[in-house]
Amino acid sequence: MSVTLEAAPVSPSRTVGVRIWTVATAPAAAVPYDEAYAVLDASERARLAGMRRVGDRMRYLAIHHAFRTLLGRRLGVSAEEVSFRRHCGKCREDGHGKPRPVGPDGTDLSASLSHSGAYALIAVSDTPGVEVGVDIERVRPHMDWSAIPCVEGGRTTHGFEQWTRAEALVKAAGTGLSRTPPRYTGRVFGAWRAATVPHSAQEWYVRSVRCPDGYAASVASASADTRVSTASWRS
Repeated sequence: MSVTLEAAPVSPSRTVGVRIWTVATAPAAAVPYDEAYAVLDASERARLAGMRRVGDRMRYLAIHHAFRTLLGRRLGVSAEEVSFRRHCGKCREDGHGKPRPVGPDGTDLSASLSHSGAYALIAVSDTPGVEVGVDIERVRPHMDWSAIPCVEGGRTTHGFEQWTRAEALVKAAGTGLSRTPPRYTGRVFGAWRAATVPHSAQEWYVRSVRCPDGYAASVASASADTRVSTASWRS
């Protein structure tokens, strides 16, 4: 049976919490190989096996060990007991699209993972039914934004800020990027800017978040009344 996952309506008076962790992904920051490998599922191990470079494998292990450990703590289970259901916000079908963490008892939550260069960001919503998306990008000089529809001019850093906001929005909505980018509505709620996302009927909210120097990062939420807390991951 196909189960459609829909975001629950958010009461304007309900404060939502999103927690974001910065994860250092350099090989020196990784946990022991066997310990990290043990928490992966079959699909994650298959993806790991396809990586040729040792550095890529160690970064993947560091990121997914941290991701699963944080999800397990939130769900009250061990890291290896976390599974994922997929649901596409664009076609509304299950089996592909945005992964949703699920515990053995069926409890699920919204979480998002992004990595670039030497860092990853993990965002977890602490409010059932409130979707979250996060994105981080290493700022690279001389980036040509002319073919990127979600970026309109500006400095190099500004371009990466716009890019991460667009990515965070489509990750929260679960629709994926398309040739038609998210658009701001002009509504502002503190640090949050309201936006529409193609193939999503609801309004979404996005803001920049603190991240390491030389990077840009953004988080998106289904609620404008979202409190964001940040921390560094320590295994």
